[in-house]
Amino acid sequence: VLLNFVLVFLLSAMVVTAAAAQQRTVGVAEGNWFNYEVDVSWNSTDPDAIFPPLDYEDWESANATEWVKITVIGVSGTNVSVQYLSHFKNGTEEGGDGYMDVDTGDEANATLTVISANLGVNDNIYTSGNYFTWAINETIARTYPDGVRNTNHINMTYGNSWTENETQCHHYYSMNFYWDKETGILVEDSFEFSNQTEEYLTTWSVASIITD
Repeated sequence: VLLNFVLVFLLSAMVVTAAAAQQRTVGVAEGNWFNYEVDVSWNSTDPDAIFPPLDYEDWESANATEWVKITVIGVSGTNVSVQYLSHFKNGTEEGGDGYMDVDTGDEANATLTVISANLGVNDNIYTSGNYFTWAINETIARTYPDGVRNTNHINMTYGNSWTENETQCHHYYSMNFYWDKETGILVEDSFEFSNQTEEYLTTWSVASIITD
């Protein structure tokens, strides 16, 4: 459910690094499925602040989502076809299809869902496309439902300050992505934001984590 949300915030983000020559291989298979829990939080000391922040409609959609299931429905070369099902808190559901090429980064409705298996530190996650400059920061052990997994992690943090009508403003956001190293499947992501205008502070975040 966060696919469009990811695009809104990240298409312009760049991490400058040399393209790696790592062999690209698919680590998932047809029939594999993955369940994710979605959590959204928001808090503000500004009495005039409203949710969703910054008029991003995808925040409202994420806040209405209880869980998402992704099922691999086909693998052809380095291309992975997926089917997703979003279950909303009101009991309704919505499904769709997409694909992700773990080599070229070509995709539709599956942004960052899966990368190549067995990438390592400094490897670019794709060889072309919108995210080909993104490189793995570290490989760390993290605990998920089936135990401790080696996980490829990318973190990006941004911040800026400005003055508007003699008012000091500060904006900060941080993004984290974790892919299982052996399979390449996304197991966790989070987006954390804060905006301070004089004494008022507004913070919000959205995160998904694999549960099954």
